[in-house]
Amino acid sequence: MDEPVSLEENTDFAVILVRPRGAGNVGAIARVMSHFGLSDLRLVSPGCDVKSVEARSMAMSAQPLLLGAKHFASLREASHDCGWLVGTSRRLGRKRQPTMRPREDAGALLARASGVKVGLVFGQEDKGLFTEELSLCQERLLIPALPDGESFNLSQAVLIVLWELFCRNQPDARPGVGDAKRERASDGEPASREEIEGLVDHLLESMEQIGFVPHNDPDRVARTFRKMLDRLGPDEREVRVMRGVLRQAIWKLLHPGEKDGPDEAAVSSRPGEADEED
Repeated sequence: MDEPVSLEENTDFAVILVRPRGAGNVGAIARVMSHFGLSDLRLVSPGCDVKSVEARSMAMSAQPLLLGAKHFASLREASHDCGWLVGTSRRLGRKRQPTMRPREDAGALLARASGVKVGLVFGQEDKGLFTEELSLCQERLLIPALPDGESFNLSQAVLIVLWELFCRNQPDARPGVGDAKRERASDGEPASREEIEGLVDHLLESMEQIGFVPHNDPDRVARTFRKMLDRLGPDEREVRVMRGVLRQAIWKLLHPGEKDGPDEAAVSSRPGEADEED
């Protein structure tokens, strides 16, 4: 029988905790991650001392992982190099329906993480993730439970998700993951979250210059662009090309009648590249 395979051996996951308030929870999560072979822990504005005795005692042998956690001021900053974000919650509401469940969709997440870094995003213990944070996530994962029960403890929620991924990642339980990895390897490097959000910002700025974006609700337009781009899944070069087109279009708008655009507005980094067929 094959030996158990750690998640990090075949996948690329980051665990992102947004505003965690319990030091013990953060320590326990570090311990859970070490059990399943993950090491990329990211903390967004923690409301506790993650180096406290409580946190370190819960982390046990995973104290190096805990102390090496990266700190960020926002979810957007924490996910700058992620290609896909999964926001987890028990109560997602009528306007933000769940798209995944841990057991049913573990295989799809593993396939995704074989090609890009996937951020597993968990909100603070009492309030979860804010709407604007969930809007940054391409998937919304629901951990099912009895409807009248309380939400899961934060460390329990992380344990459930990582356990399902770990079990699904074992050699006899992950058909198709290798094929997905080979298929992704043949494509261009997927655009990171930072690159996608930069393009969203660029689209909004361009739309404002032509009077398209409603000033009272630009976030709604941003969500529309983000959803479209996530569905398309552009790679790094495609994002550069789209931003080059936007720069050139706005330059033309501001300089009517002039033939040449600014050098930085070129849509390709190499001559003729934009005309190449895939």
